[in-house]
Amino acid sequence: MCATFPFIIGYVAGAALAPRRRLLSIAAGAVTATALFALASLVIGAVEPSRLVVIPLAATLGAATLWLFRHLPDSAPVRRVRISLPLLAVRAAVASVSVILLTSVAHILGPKWSGLVTGYPVNVLPVLAMLHFHYGVDVVRAVVKVWPMGAFGICVFNLVAWLTVARLGLMAAVPLGYLADFIYLASFDAVRRMWLQRRVAAD
Repeated sequence: MCATFPFIIGYVAGAALAPRRRLLSIAAGAVTATALFALASLVIGAVEPSRLVVIPLAATLGAATLWLFRHLPDSAPVRRVRISLPLLAVRAAVASVSVILLTSVAHILGPKWSGLVTGYPVNVLPVLAMLHFHYGVDVVRAVVKVWPMGAFGICVFNLVAWLTVARLGLMAAVPLGYLADFIYLASFDAVRRMWLQRRVAAD
């Protein structure tokens, strides 16, 4: 996750390099995102931070990403896309290619570096690319503006799983991880709503 925050920042920054040419914008976003992910992974692999350091680091990166994205749009117009079998086939192919490439690279790199590479957001990239292709970069910006809030929930899940899986087993650790993630998201949403209500009242 510590490498995924730079990935998302890289996609937004790269996509802005060619805003008028959608396919080029998607390619630039994907390349920039992957480059920043690789750079962050290299730094993490070289430093090898402890687990006690990783959680505060992830929280700091999440907060920094949220701050960087504060001026992105809250919403964007969406034109309905007609779902068809060819469209679904293309989406499945894009997601499958991402998974195949990732697993192939991980097999070559060995255990240490493949552990870092498996953190590559193989599901996030196809989703961003498809949203970008169908609806434009403004929709992507609106989606990623709130993404850091949810992303830290994954860190909470991982933390709880790490603390409980050896003691309680997988069947207990996974539900506990999801429960902790849900509590975090619900609490964060409640605080956000209160802040928005106060802001509206002040206006």
